[in-house]
Parts: sequence; C-alpha cells; structure tokens
Amino acid sequence: MEIYIKVNGDPNYDSTKIVIEDEIQQLITQIETILFTRKGDVLGAPDFGCNLEDMIYTLGFAEYKIKKHIRNQLEAYCPLAQKHQVTIKITFEKGNARDMAYIDLEINNKYTVQVRA
Repeated sequence: MEIYIKVNGDPNYDSTKIVIEDEIQQLITQIETILFTRKGDVLGAPDFGCNLEDMIYTLGFAEYKIKKHIRNQLEAYCPLAQKHQVTIKITFEKGNARDMAYIDLEINNKYTVQVRA
C-alpha cells in the first residue's frame, strides 16, 4: 500500500483516494518519484533520484547512459520494477529554443510513464 501523492492537475487525479492498493499504480508512483527527484533531496538517501534535467542537458550524457542511470535507480529503489517488465525508451528531437528529450517507461507492454524534458 502506498500513500496517494497525486495533486489536482495531475493526469488521472482522483480526489477520493488516500492510498494506492493496485500494484501497477504503486509501481507508476515509485517510477515518477524516482524520475522527478533530484539527488540529495531525500534525507538519508543521497543517491536517490535521477537528476533528469542535468543528465539531458549536459553534453556528456548519451541515450545509453541515461537509460543505464534510470535502470540503476529502478534496481536500487523500486522493488516492484523487478517484478514487472519495465522497458525504457529515450528519443531526442530538435526544438526551437532547445532540443527535447522524450523518455517513456513502459510497464508490461501496457502502461506507460512519459516524461518530456
């Protein structure tokens, strides 16, 4: 069981929920937490988090390095990711002001967590 952390404005927000009991929804919450947390923001877990913005906009990080970093975070901090098939796809696209990164994590070939940075 996980605490429901979505807020008004989030996709699929449900104001009646307090906890999440569905395992896939728990996994999605864990993945989102890892992706959107910066290293050093969690007391007692200095390596927790992906620092996506830093990785994407630093010249030294290629697609395979970003995938590897996300996979390492899932292995270390997301036990449900070991129980379900989680695939990571990253694509880059030329933008007007800056280039865009599209990160899709697919769970069991059915559910997708998408990040646009």
